[in-house]
Amino acid sequence: MTSIISGNSDTLVWARGSQPKIEIQLVGQKPRIVNTYTTGDQINGTAIITAERETPFDDIEIVLQGSSYTTIDHAPYGCIESEQIFLELRQPIEETGYLIPEVLEPGRSYSFPFTFVVPDRLLPQVCTHTRTNPHVHRAHTMLPPTLGDPMLSSDGKTFLDDMAPYMSQISYIIGLEYLATHAKKVRIIPTVEEEPPINVLDHPYYCTSKAKSGRHGPLRTKLGRLLASSSQPKPIRLLPPSYPGDTVSTVTTLRLRFDPVGNEQPPRLGSMTSKLKASTFYGVTPWADFPCQYGTVLSGEGGQAVFTECIPLLMMCVSSAQWEKHSASSGSDRRDSIHRVTSEDSDDPSASSFKDNYYTTSIIIPITIPNSKIFVPTFHSCLVSRTYSLDLSLTYHTAGMKILKPTISLCVPIQITT
Repeated sequence: MTSIISGNSDTLVWARGSQPKIEIQLVGQKPRIVNTYTTGDQINGTAIITAERETPFDDIEIVLQGSSYTTIDHAPYGCIESEQIFLELRQPIEETGYLIPEVLEPGRSYSFPFTFVVPDRLLPQVCTHTRTNPHVHRAHTMLPPTLGDPMLSSDGKTFLDDMAPYMSQISYIIGLEYLATHAKKVRIIPTVEEEPPINVLDHPYYCTSKAKSGRHGPLRTKLGRLLASSSQPKPIRLLPPSYPGDTVSTVTTLRLRFDPVGNEQPPRLGSMTSKLKASTFYGVTPWADFPCQYGTVLSGEGGQAVFTECIPLLMMCVSSAQWEKHSASSGSDRRDSIHRVTSEDSDDPSASSFKDNYYTTSIIIPITIPNSKIFVPTFHSCLVSRTYSLDLSLTYHTAGMKILKPTISLCVPIQITT
């Protein structure tokens, strides 16, 4: 309901074209800092209109709006832009709250309180474009997080770096529509639950297992094969803004197996390096499927592109890892297992070349995200998506090989949730 805050009541003549002063105040607002909310939170505040002159009052609307904006430099056609308003919640104003007579008196401030609740889903009609994956509609009707919208960090001095390119932006505002639209930013990081692991079989980007063969001398004598494998780890769960100093982390495991040809010993392990890649997919046309880094997406030629930022996480020495020797339980099982791996490597020794013995070891790798970056949960929307992956690289040395530090690398998907 409308309330009036008394002020200077001197009568002024209304002049056409004069604009009243509009202010939007949020509960809990700190100077220069954008309020952050999550799913189910109430956004409480007051819109205040102060007229310097007598001003006709026809209608007023207060709205919580969410929108996506993307742009792609599409030569030779120039810059192509796209915008989607995916959320528009309007604050109902009771008729008893309207002014009688319908004018704003000069020198008075009129207060309109409002309350919005952050939803967990969008309306189904938000995503009506063509889809090639039946699961896309569900993902595109989940509330996306604020992304790429410039705002100050809690220290009030530096801008938040959420690793989004300027070509994509997801923003939320509280808007007051009266004569003109006056808006105040809010930051929304919705609740995002863990999704089923990604199917990486024959995936064009992810590589969760890789084999490398060692050879020596001019005759390329076989020295055995090293197989590295990993799987999608448990998600990294972001903490609420009220826990800014706490560590956000998870772990992943790198499993190693060495198959000797003769009496070779397992390679000496060197260092383990992990990096986190944050990939922002954006397009001026809606995504019909979940995006992936291949084809025209890498070049941006199809109106859709990707921007990736790599964050170094950890480098640790793993030379103390202990190998464990095993004997193959069955020759047929042994050959089948080797065949499945070596089918991806044309230079790999044949199954009959290996001994019945093999060696294994595992490396547990902690994954802790740095406080210098702002991470948002994994999400997919019609125009913008954010995904994450882990790059794991292991250096090692096999006796008899001239290459000092051969490397075996994997790329593993990982989710970030809230």
